[in-house]
Amino acid sequence: MDEIIDDISDKIFLENLKTEFKITVKDNVSKLSEFFESENYSEIRRIAHDIKGVAGVFGFDKGTELAADLQKLTDNGDKIKIRNLLTELIGYLNKEVLEIKVEA
Repeated sequence: MDEIIDDISDKIFLENLKTEFKITVKDNVSKLSEFFESENYSEIRRIAHDIKGVAGVFGFDKGTELAADLQKLTDNGDKIKIRNLLTELIGYLNKEVLEIKVEA
């Protein structure tokens, strides 16, 4: 019986983590766009760093890679390259992360 309770607890915990992850990603996608418009590359770098780590935990390797590349790009301030990679990252996050199912 304890194993069943532990299994249920683990599933609930994981679903809560997924929900929190999706909320955070949605918020970060919005912030990334705002920070790009104001050319606040240090905040883009910070958010990209966060996404890089968290996406990896959930197995979104492409998201980790894109976020790492974006993090590096913010150092040179090339607005066109940053915009292009930011667009790719946001598209990926919207498609792959924000559409993950959360079981009730």
